[in-house]
Amino acid sequence: MRSFVKQFIKQHDLLQPNTTIIVGVSGGPDSMALLHYLHSIQKEWNLKLIACSVDHMLRGDASRDDMEYVESYCKEMDILFYGKRMDVLAYKNAHHLSVEVAARKCRYHVFKEVMTSHQANSLALAHHGDDQVETMLMRQVRGSFGVSLAGIPVKRPFATGHIIRPFLCVTKYHLEQYCKEYGISPRYDNSNMSCDYVRNRFRHVILPFLKKENPKVHVRFQYMSERMTEDQRYLEQLAKEHVDRVILNDSEQGLRIDISTFLKIPLPLQRRVIHLILNYLYSNKGLLSLHHSIHIEALLQLLQTDHPSSEEHLPNGLVVKRSYNTCLFSFNIESDSINAYQTILSIPGTTKCPTGNFTVEFADAYQSTSNTSNTIYLKMTDICEPLKIRTRCHGDRIRPKGMSGTQKLKSIFINEKVERNERAIWPILVDANDRVLWLPLLRQRQPKPRGQEKSAFIKITFLPTVKLGRKTE
Repeated sequence: MRSFVKQFIKQHDLLQPNTTIIVGVSGGPDSMALLHYLHSIQKEWNLKLIACSVDHMLRGDASRDDMEYVESYCKEMDILFYGKRMDVLAYKNAHHLSVEVAARKCRYHVFKEVMTSHQANSLALAHHGDDQVETMLMRQVRGSFGVSLAGIPVKRPFATGHIIRPFLCVTKYHLEQYCKEYGISPRYDNSNMSCDYVRNRFRHVILPFLKKENPKVHVRFQYMSERMTEDQRYLEQLAKEHVDRVILNDSEQGLRIDISTFLKIPLPLQRRVIHLILNYLYSNKGLLSLHHSIHIEALLQLLQTDHPSSEEHLPNGLVVKRSYNTCLFSFNIESDSINAYQTILSIPGTTKCPTGNFTVEFADAYQSTSNTSNTIYLKMTDICEPLKIRTRCHGDRIRPKGMSGTQKLKSIFINEKVERNERAIWPILVDANDRVLWLPLLRQRQPKPRGQEKSAFIKITFLPTVKLGRKTE
């Protein structure tokens, strides 16, 4: 076994001389074998070893005894020891996690603390070849995506250095034989025998069958893991080159992408672009990325469909809404929280409404060159005060410039491809008779007024404070 591990360490550049190694030790055969092995080469590599043990407080006295056993062993072998008790059940309940996930987060929190305090180069963990087979199979069954399908990485960045796993080249049997050979009496966790846990069902049912077919199945899975990692990293890098091109904007309202640009990307990269976007959004919120391949396929279908409006709900409250040629990814769409409103327009002055600010000033004359999508000039003698800003009502119509008849606001919104959630909050300027005068950023009512009378006009400018999908000029 030692020769396998030595070659594996050299092949993957897992150890360097004159470095500090934190060793995660539970007291079981795997981690005790790892601690013993690293201690046996400590002088050769001039390593500083620190054993780190975490009591998850899940098995009462038994788990406390495990940590005390590790501490006693370290004292006997003259190895630095750090132990900490973590109330995993309390953490689980506070963060609404499974026991397994809560235990892992608590454990890695302690590992990070110890690595940082000692400025360690590596955290050595005792995952072995059987763990790799189980993990890869579990993730395939679960529907994982991308590099996650490759299972447990041999080496990855963590805290002040890297996590290394020198035992992925050997099996549980090898480690138990190693303990017997060197007189190590490890502790055993009876919960590892229970089929109440998913991993244990793979361990006790699936793995024996695979080993019967190929006793070295762990070698094949490790090879496959490393090749998949290389392939997935390359495809992910290609996908990253497309991400910035498809993103229209990224703000508090959410991340919006251009669908036509997205659909020009090769299909295998489309999935990975979606995956990268989801990982980015979840990590920004400090949330676990709980999406799987089924969610990516659902979003791919949403983006490829001819239907102009649809949405998908993903884990942890992420909502993806398609509207015409754009798609919005958001945890909290701001416009959804705005209710219908109505307010009187101050003339002159600034009027604030939930979607933006309206500024009114007297103008000496109508300036046609200043007429823009967010500015309108109204002739004072043509309006009936008070003017009001409100959200739309059923049956609203406007007589747009250049048309002899009226047009429904609903039709204008559809023709301009305004998203549904934006239509409900769009500000509308009406007069005292509730006649629609202006649909800011979209339509004005009457033809351009004429005349040069002093103070005969008012100039109204609208500056939106929420995303309405239109540029101001």
